[in-house]
Amino acid sequence: MQIEHLLLTLVLSLAVARILGELFRRMKQPSLVGELLAGVILGPSLLAILSPDDSMTILANVAVFFLIFMAGLELNLSEIRKSTKPAFLLAIVGFTIPFVSGYYTSLFFGLGQIQSLFVGLLLSITAIPVSSMILMEFGILKSKIGTTVITAALINDIMAMIVFSLILIYPTGTQTSFDYYEVGLMGAKITIFFAVLAAVVFVMKKTNITSQRVEPLVEKLKTKEASVGILLSLGISIALFAHYFNLHFIIGAFFAGLIFGSKFWGEKIHNHNSKLISGITFGFFAPLFFVFIGLEFDLMSLTNSAPLFLALFFVAVASKIVGGFLAARITRFSNHESVAIGCLMNGRGMVEMAIASIGYSLGLIDTTLFSVVIAIGFLTTIITPVIAKPFIYKTISKRVQDSEIKQMSESKRNFLSHHITYRKFHDLIDKTYFEKFLGHKTN
Repeated sequence: MQIEHLLLTLVLSLAVARILGELFRRMKQPSLVGELLAGVILGPSLLAILSPDDSMTILANVAVFFLIFMAGLELNLSEIRKSTKPAFLLAIVGFTIPFVSGYYTSLFFGLGQIQSLFVGLLLSITAIPVSSMILMEFGILKSKIGTTVITAALINDIMAMIVFSLILIYPTGTQTSFDYYEVGLMGAKITIFFAVLAAVVFVMKKTNITSQRVEPLVEKLKTKEASVGILLSLGISIALFAHYFNLHFIIGAFFAGLIFGSKFWGEKIHNHNSKLISGITFGFFAPLFFVFIGLEFDLMSLTNSAPLFLALFFVAVASKIVGGFLAARITRFSNHESVAIGCLMNGRGMVEMAIASIGYSLGLIDTTLFSVVIAIGFLTTIITPVIAKPFIYKTISKRVQDSEIKQMSESKRNFLSHHITYRKFHDLIDKTYFEKFLGHKTN
């Protein structure tokens, strides 16, 4: 009966999630919005057809591994290294202002120190998939705005993972003050963890274990999908390594994705691996994860905590816009471009919900606060393209006007140039004819 119940749960969850996900994609919204809504509809908040159980919890944890590992694989460290000043400044300011604002707002509403830090972290996240999709919808992914936002989101995610590892010093969330011995011990563990990762990367470079060596070896393997198995084994190993150092496994999964990306395999094999893992992740695990989040969502507790929700929602949106605007203006974007960048940094989506679910399972936040932050992630994902749209269109129309003026100026310059050349040609003809008539050269 247990396996039958699990299979029925999977079929129903996937079917409803796929239908609503497709519906929201056709409305130019991320599919995760529909998948999350599927969980809310099927769960205790509305129809109460499904409810969270141990088997769903295990699947959700596996899904989190795949989602975070995939997020790491999609990042390109070389792009971050050569990213420009605007992206770095946008990442730092766009992370710090929401983090500090969320922290102090949570303290104002009586939340504990660790809860407040965790909420600040969740409000500071910018999800790369959401930002990428919105930028592609507007056709500005490869523009200066697009590359700045995406690079800032990459750096933002790395900062979020590091801060999350620091917050995990208090896994129960019950302490009201810092135990400096525990802080020092955890700091040492984090230092060792990242030092080992850095040593792995250093050894790989020194021994030239890069795509130039790995790709030919993998191509000789007879098993078709061997590289995917090797990649997942490496990812799970580093996730376990993080777990044994009292960090959460998603910290290891994220940095494993960063390390064993395209530079390790080569573009051809990396694209092959990413395509297969993406299919598993977004075809199976991601819909189940968002349905599970929807099942955990408590609509009644959200209603009862309306003031906290409204305050944090306002802070989440406003702080990202303000942070993005200030950073963009400092780096000489126009006013419309700066507001557009601030709006585009608001999409939280997958990463925020994954970290929120981990915090909930560890007891860092309760059901009420979990429902509040999930609702914020849900709504900010929906409204991001809506609030960014007018400013992006103004930016695009301004550029079109500038381009037309430039083209007109070039046309005028070309006309004048041709006109001057034409006059010079006639002057030369006249001068040559006159010299022949006089029988000597003239000045």
